[in-house]
Amino acid sequence: MPLFSRRTAPTDAPPMPRLVEIGQPERDWIDAHIALVAGAGADPDDLDQVRALYERWSSGWRRINPPERDDPAIMVSALGTAFGDHVARRTALSWRLAEHAHGVELALYQPRGQVLVHPIGLVDERWRAEETSGVFLVETAERLTRARRLTHGDGGATRRR
Repeated sequence: MPLFSRRTAPTDAPPMPRLVEIGQPERDWIDAHIALVAGAGADPDDLDQVRALYERWSSGWRRINPPERDDPAIMVSALGTAFGDHVARRTALSWRLAEHAHGVELALYQPRGQVLVHPIGLVDERWRAEETSGVFLVETAERLTRARRLTHGDGGATRRR
C-alpha cells in the first residue's frame, strides 16, 4: 500500500483518531528517547546513522535466543522517535497524541493534507516483520519531505523544535 494516495479512503478504514497537542511531558519523553539514540553513537540528525543503528540493534536482538530476549520496546520507541523528530523538523508535520480505540500513541500530523504518520508504529511493524534493513526509515523520510515540498512549494528548509 502506498504511503500517500489521492484516492478516497475505503469505507472500512478506521476513523481518524482524536489528535491532541503534546505537552512538556511528551516533549521530555521524545527528547529522552532521542538521547538514547545519540548515546548509542548515532547522530539523530543523520538518518543514515539512525538506519545503521536500527540494523545493529535489530540484528543483535535477533541473535539472542528468543526466550532470553528482552522486550525491544525501548529500542523500537527510541528509533521511531528519532525518525519522527527528524521528519518533524523537516516538514509541516508536528507531534500529536493520537487517541483511538486501542489507546494513545505519539503521531505526526499535518492538518492541511490530513496526513497522519505513526513513526514508532512504523518501526515496530518492520521490527516484528524481522525487516533486517533500516532503509525504510530513509526512504519514508525522503517521501514525506518530497511530498511537503510539492505541497508547499518551498525548498524544504529545516524547522527547529
